[in-house]
Amino acid sequence: MTRVYSHPDPSITHLVQNALRSAGIDAVVQGERHGAAMGEVPPIAAWSEVWVGDGAALEAARAVVAEVTREPAETPSPWTCALCGETVEGQFGACWSCGNPQPEG
Repeated sequence: MTRVYSHPDPSITHLVQNALRSAGIDAVVQGERHGAAMGEVPPIAAWSEVWVGDGAALEAARAVVAEVTREPAETPSPWTCALCGETVEGQFGACWSCGNPQPEG
């Protein structure tokens, strides 16, 4: 088996494990209870880890982990609706107030 990811928060390692399982890759989380040893062991030794079997699925697993853990893209700038003048957050493609689509460009 090969470790493909580790994190101090077990909920994050379980998120990665679930993404791998959704992709058809068997994965296990180990060390999720090691956080109780914080202060007694080096911090990284208390992190939980995601492990997958070696072989053909290993590269696919690394790709899934990279996708799940990548930093989100920067949020687009807010825009002003040409129809009603409302300021709309950049991630929305239409005005929340009147439904007018976001201008292109």
